[in-house]
Parts: sequence; structure tokens; C-alpha cells
Amino acid sequence: MPPTPWFRCLPRESAMRHAHSVTQPAFPSPAFWHVPQEETPLPHGHVHVWRGMVDLPPARLQACQDAVSPDEQERARRLMMSEHRRRFLAARGMLRHILGRYLRMPPRALRFGVGPYGKPFLDYPAGQPLYFNVAHSHHRAVYAVSRDFEVGIDLEGNRDRADYRRLAERIFSPAEFTRLQQLPRDDHQAAFLSCWTRKEAVVKAEGTGLVFPLKQLTVSFAPDEPPHILHIQGQVPAANQWSLVNLPLERGFWGAVAIKGQPDLVQGWDYDLLSDSAGPGE
Repeated sequence: MPPTPWFRCLPRESAMRHAHSVTQPAFPSPAFWHVPQEETPLPHGHVHVWRGMVDLPPARLQACQDAVSPDEQERARRLMMSEHRRRFLAARGMLRHILGRYLRMPPRALRFGVGPYGKPFLDYPAGQPLYFNVAHSHHRAVYAVSRDFEVGIDLEGNRDRADYRRLAERIFSPAEFTRLQQLPRDDHQAAFLSCWTRKEAVVKAEGTGLVFPLKQLTVSFAPDEPPHILHIQGQVPAANQWSLVNLPLERGFWGAVAIKGQPDLVQGWDYDLLSDSAGPGE
């Protein structure tokens, strides 16, 4: 029996079918919180999204720590808080297990390089292109993987004390800021986080990090608007070359995937490390 995806989206037909209100994020059924037991092929033209938990019990955390490289272990040791160290190791280990599934390689055998602005890429194995991106916030992590398209993914948890209007003045385009002011004040937090994750996902897919001027990028984000890039200053045709998809997450989280291209299908899976702790090929 084929594994059940967490969600499915056909961007070419309608990205709206899976767009949830920014004030009421969808809460998926717990019945879908399972990793596929058998191999999960990644066909050309498809994008897979994975979500997982990074607050792990000791046995699962050890499986992640065993998968990471000495360099990643050293990066974890430099983090001040033990909670942050554990979550970093969990997120990196899970990334290696996920990519290892597709490449049929032991997670620890993978080697990563870093682009000029900090975006990681697979350096080994060579000749097997696999685009990916990672985000984590609080106890949640999400991953996007494709064989054909640059992808960016972002995730944000609730920030009750943030001054969203002041933050929006700094990073929203004039059109976005005007739209935010038209919404009821009670919607500002959810609208800001919806807009921010979409913009950040695009920037991460581009691989330019903070070099990209966020005010020159305009996206839709109001409850009645589908996820879409409306305008990229100086790159008018480029906006239509992107796909933008909401992540249906539990209440208190917002997320988005940006795809530099037009995929045939985007679908999501839940990751349970215990069912795949050895990794493919081991």
C-alpha cells in the first residue's frame, strides 16, 4: 500500500486549494504523522516537503547525532544553550536521514558545501543533483527536496511580544505595508508571519540570504489571497516563474515553500526517525 502524504498540492492548477487562512492555520489529522515505511521515490517535476520534531527523546537524538559529521558536532558544541545544541543536532541529523533515503546512502556519508551567501548544497555524492532547504523553529523542523528546482522553505512560530507593525515597516514593501494596515489589528500577527515566511522562503531559494532587499519583493498574504509572488523589483517577468505554497501546520506555526519553477506536484510527509534510524544503505 503506498504511503499516505501529509498534504498534496498541484501548483499549476491551483495553489489556493491548500492555502489556509492566515488567522486560522489548518491543523492536520494526527493520522498522517507517519513516515512512509517503504522507499519514497522523488520523480522529476515533484517537490517533497518533510516535517519533523526536533525535541527528541535520547534514543532518537542519538540516532541523529550518530549521523552528523564532526564539523556539525563542533558547530553544536559552540551553541550556548543545551536546548539549542540538541535541536541543531536533531535538525541536521534528520536532514541527512531524509537525503540519504533518496540517494540510497548512509546519512553520515553525505558531504555538504556552502554557497557564496551561506546556502548549503550537496557536495557528495557528485553527479546526483538534489536541491534542498531546511528551516526550524521551536520544536518543529521542515525540509523541502527536489531533483529539478531550487527550493526555499521557512517556518516561524508564534511571537506574542513582537511589535509586528514596526517589523513590517522595516521589511515589507510599500504595497505589503499598505495591505497590512487595511487588515483588522487582531489579524496583524498572523498576517505578518504569513508574509514573512513567504518572503523568506523566496530569499532562501535564491540563496542570497540577507543580501536580497526584502522591500523589493512583494507577496500576497491576506486571508482571502492565495500565496503568490506579486512583484520582484527589477525582475518583473521573474515573479511568474515562481511557485509559492503554504504549509498546513498546527496552530501557532506559519510556513511556506518557494520553488523556482513550476512543479507538477508538491506533497508532504511526516518524519519519524525511529522507523528509519539506520538510514538507507546501512
